[in-house]
Amino acid sequence: METTLAVPADDHRYPTKIMRFRQISLLGLLSIAACVAIAISHVITSLRLSRANAELAGLRQRLELIQVDDTTQIAVRRLPSSDEHVRRWAIRVPGGESRVLAANWGASPLADVQDIEAKSVRTFKLDLDPATNEEMVLFRVQRNENDPAWGILKFHIGGNHSTIAISPEITALLMGETPARSEAVGDKPVARSLNSSITLYGIEATGTEKSSFCLWLAQLPPPDGG
Repeated sequence: METTLAVPADDHRYPTKIMRFRQISLLGLLSIAACVAIAISHVITSLRLSRANAELAGLRQRLELIQVDDTTQIAVRRLPSSDEHVRRWAIRVPGGESRVLAANWGASPLADVQDIEAKSVRTFKLDLDPATNEEMVLFRVQRNENDPAWGILKFHIGGNHSTIAISPEITALLMGETPARSEAVGDKPVARSLNSSITLYGIEATGTEKSSFCLWLAQLPPPDGG
């Protein structure tokens, strides 16, 4: 059975009610769309802010800034490097103090090579940034193009550069071709008292043929041993 709803001919309210219902529905849809747009914008902004904070944290890491609890101590932290033969560190020395970067190697155990008074030791002065009391150090090992058995050490300390030739034995050791054990400062800062030294990188052959290399933060002995 079909039922027909009769609308009084003289009732003019129905068109007005329909129009008002359509207006309310349209306003509701617009409100919902606006809320959705605001929510999406908020999510996108939050994601961008989170990403920006992460990038800032990474940038702070790349700026060689070391976070230490005691600023009266010396501190070292490894910096990222995409080259397996390149090592980088940030070094922090309290204001008013001076330290040198020392490097030594030879056919001796690591403990004997790490001697600031050894005749073969090389020392490099640190040129600390007065604003942060920090310096960036880069150490690279590569083969000699003219004689690949021999190697080359390159030190980049601030704006200063040094290049040193190394023997085939030390080249093989540093290139990872000789069984060895090593120690190095990692991503977490290492802090020590002013009277201490910090080994940035030390490596020692574990075979019968002894050879070792050490790079460390040291204090020069007083002149004439005084």
